[in-house]
Amino acid sequence: MRMPALWQRNAIGAVVVACALGAYTAIDFGPAWSAYRHTQTPQLVVPAGQSGAADGQTWEIESIRQLNRRPLNFGPQLPDGTVITVIVVDWSGTALPGLCTGVLTDGERRWDAERLGGFAPIPPDGMKARCDAPGRIQFAFVLPEDAVPTALDVTHNDAITVRMLL
Repeated sequence: MRMPALWQRNAIGAVVVACALGAYTAIDFGPAWSAYRHTQTPQLVVPAGQSGAADGQTWEIESIRQLNRRPLNFGPQLPDGTVITVIVVDWSGTALPGLCTGVLTDGERRWDAERLGGFAPIPPDGMKARCDAPGRIQFAFVLPEDAVPTALDVTHNDAITVRMLL
């Protein structure tokens, strides 16, 4: 009679330990996993050549152009085997708190937008280089010549706010 009682206690103890480990994992890793998922999954996907709206904001790619030389007469030389891709985005609607950034992807690699003073061309009048409020925003990226980007991600607080397919 002692053996079945000991077996039952061990089984109950194993279930309690498994539940405790499950709860610990969910509490400890849950928020980090959710934050990571938001860095990989966009809140809105805009098909190529169209505009998309969500949460009071409308996003549209206005133009895409490539430069094979640096846009300014000063500053660093463009690295060999690279081009500059300049994308203008029209963003209207509600503002996001803080700054957002542009990230270009080909599905495997990602390139962050250049900052002013580097390879980014100076935006013309009526356009901004910073993504701090709605309006026309210019993003510039230094890419390998053989890169074929498929989407522009606009990120805010490390989460993808919108993915605009190219």
